[in-house]
Amino acid sequence: MNNQELVNAAQLQQLKRNGPQLFTAMGQSNLKQSDIALLTEMTQIQVLQMSMKEKRTELADIRERLKRDLNLRATPAVRSVMVPEVIKNCEALLQHPLPVRLNACLLITEMNEEPGQLARQVPAKPWVGMTDPLLKVLNDPEQHIAVKVIAANGLMRLCQDGSPKVDVRSRIADTMISELSKPSLHEWYQRTLVQAVSFTDVLFDKARRPYIVQKLAEILVDSKQPWSVRAEAAAGLGRTNMNGEINVSLVSHEIVRFAHEMGQQFNANPNAPHWRYCAFRVYTAYKPEASGRQALLTRTQSPPLSGYRAEVASAYDVVLPVVNGVLSNNVANPKAMPNAVLDKAKTWLDQNPPPNLTIGPNVKPLRNAG
Repeated sequence: MNNQELVNAAQLQQLKRNGPQLFTAMGQSNLKQSDIALLTEMTQIQVLQMSMKEKRTELADIRERLKRDLNLRATPAVRSVMVPEVIKNCEALLQHPLPVRLNACLLITEMNEEPGQLARQVPAKPWVGMTDPLLKVLNDPEQHIAVKVIAANGLMRLCQDGSPKVDVRSRIADTMISELSKPSLHEWYQRTLVQAVSFTDVLFDKARRPYIVQKLAEILVDSKQPWSVRAEAAAGLGRTNMNGEINVSLVSHEIVRFAHEMGQQFNANPNAPHWRYCAFRVYTAYKPEASGRQALLTRTQSPPLSGYRAEVASAYDVVLPVVNGVLSNNVANPKAMPNAVLDKAKTWLDQNPPPNLTIGPNVKPLRNAG
């Protein structure tokens, strides 16, 4: 861990004195070399002051001020100078004490190419240059898990609200799948990766394997995985990229099987704290959780998955009562759901076996499926 302070009191005074000049420069569209030099130097001081011990209680305020100024004051030309400097200097803080690392990584994830438009409900467009620094965080075996979660969430925002090219999305997916293949991941981090990788919109790896669908399905059917992670995998399977080569019958069958198993275990221990989260995530496998998103019911309304429309709809019909059996229950004193709800799901499973246990081309059959 690095405890070195990367700026000093004299530089902070310099930042204070140059405040009016800095704000003037941030409003310029045609930048002179002197403007660029000022923006570069002041951005460095603004970010690196987070390394100072006396600033530990102000980290969030430092981050918010810088983010606010970039979103409200900076012209596009200024953002093109300042944002790369913010990211570069934040990277220099990623081995500092944990509070500094957390705020530095958060600041990287909050960088935008274009600010959002709240009145029109248009989200900010993330800065695609955050990709490599955040992938380094994920790849660092010594990095704190909380910092990795922030990085994964930042990459998910980039894929959701940004416009990274296919090769960038593929590199993000490759890294996340690699991380998910490691043993003994923290449940929080694993759940975040599962959610994030489903938003990359990547289908095949270089060997033309549907590796995201395969990994999410493997997690879903693995009873050794935490319940919340398996439920997140179900939600991810509802939205991750698929084409006509994907065995949607198997996907839906395994989600119903998971819901049935969840219902059984809920009845055995209805007070466990994770059930409501799990039930809602299973619901979002079929119904989108936000406008503009996709899930199995919406995706099977049109090609290439329209051939599964009736099957997916019938699966949803038996999953929904299980979900409601959890979510509509009394939180303070939950009761077991009726056996008839679970019997209906079990009957559906018996009557709708998948044609085979292979998700798609060039991958092995799912173990523990069926």
